[in-house]
Amino acid sequence: MKKVIIIGGGQVGSYLAHLLIEKGCQVLIVDNRPAVLEKLRSEFPESMIICGDGSDTQILEQAHVDDTDVLAVVTGNDEANLVVATIAKYEYGINKVIARVNNPKNDWLFTIEMGVDKKVNQADILGHIVFDEI
Repeated sequence: MKKVIIIGGGQVGSYLAHLLIEKGCQVLIVDNRPAVLEKLRSEFPESMIICGDGSDTQILEQAHVDDTDVLAVVTGNDEANLVVATIAKYEYGINKVIARVNNPKNDWLFTIEMGVDKKVNQADILGHIVFDEI
């Protein structure tokens, strides 16, 4: 069973968690926003939720980040996503770090040198789909 830690429990993070659970993955979600945590608690068992800042090494250690297969950083803040990706890759040696790109102008920063194995730039993906349909 693959273990996945999701940093960011908003709409994208909770949707991702549901998909991964359906696929048989073990999922932990990290977020520190009270309203988001309340919503997460209505959808998932408390054991799947960690309250805290995903860039805090103590929180990452609480999530057993050193024993995870994939870390998905999907917050709405590119800077936070890059910080967590870098920490996960270079401090904990996470094999696969996937990060969300919110602002397309920041796409160039999401590289393997910054700890990102795979980036997801929603605006770029949507733009290519629209172009392909023209």
